[in-house]
Amino acid sequence: MAYQLKNDIPDLGGRVFLITGGTAGLGIQTIVNLARHGPAHIYFTGRNKKNAESVIERVKTVAEDTKATFIQCDQTSLESVSLTVDKFLSKSPDRLDVLICNAGIMCAPPDVSKDGYEIHFGVNFLSHAMFTRRLLPVLQRTAAEHGEARIVNLSSTAYEYHKGPIALADMKSTLPNMRFPAGVLRYCQTKYAQVLYTAELAKRYPSITSVAVHPGRIHTDMVSNLPLVSKIMVLWETWGEKLTEEEGCWNSCWAATAPVGSEIKSGGLYWPVGVPREFIEPAKDEKAWKELWEWTDEQLARWI
Repeated sequence: MAYQLKNDIPDLGGRVFLITGGTAGLGIQTIVNLARHGPAHIYFTGRNKKNAESVIERVKTVAEDTKATFIQCDQTSLESVSLTVDKFLSKSPDRLDVLICNAGIMCAPPDVSKDGYEIHFGVNFLSHAMFTRRLLPVLQRTAAEHGEARIVNLSSTAYEYHKGPIALADMKSTLPNMRFPAGVLRYCQTKYAQVLYTAELAKRYPSITSVAVHPGRIHTDMVSNLPLVSKIMVLWETWGEKLTEEEGCWNSCWAATAPVGSEIKSGGLYWPVGVPREFIEPAKDEKAWKELWEWTDEQLARWI
């Protein structure tokens, strides 16, 4: 990959970031590598306080003037996500330059979130939709006052394996009728949803640059902790790929900082690093974008 973090990320002085899932894997790498370029403040979420303390110490070693603040969040609970947004806004009510929706789970056993949604959809998609919807006002203010603001949604090549519409009518279940390998396909569905939601978000909020990115095929702790059958399938699919976790964060870092217009366009989907990817045919359906958006707003109505 020709992309080099050191040379290709501009000075980030004054900017404020919020990164979900910042206490493990790609989240840590994204935080540390952005911090090297001097943003004013990086807020990050996660569940592991001990890991968060380590991340903050790493930021201090690479960027003395960049503040890093951890906000604990359980993304299986929409109430927890809403409270996390409240805490962020109490600390940074007037500025958020970039929201990076990085957190996620993969191939978990059949389960539901604390709100009753299929667990992958609740964590990977709905919780990030909550972050997005609650933070749109401060993102819009930032865009108006500082020239731009961005939302970066981590999707995956897995989105291309989703077949058919999203099972919205059955989402308050474990989706027991999903065909084999169900754990993998439940994950793929969330990545497909992120692409559709990003496209509709860009359409509805043109002042904010919203993109979806595939980080590349990498072996993270998320893969290491998979059940055996799921692990074999994922490793088979990624055979021959040798991206490190640091290289896996490059596309997110690029999407968060590349020049808008000349390199990055709102509503786009990008493979590493910064390579535009055409939507698969079902994902081009703007009616599906709208349907997902409206369904999501109905689910989040209590909080937004």
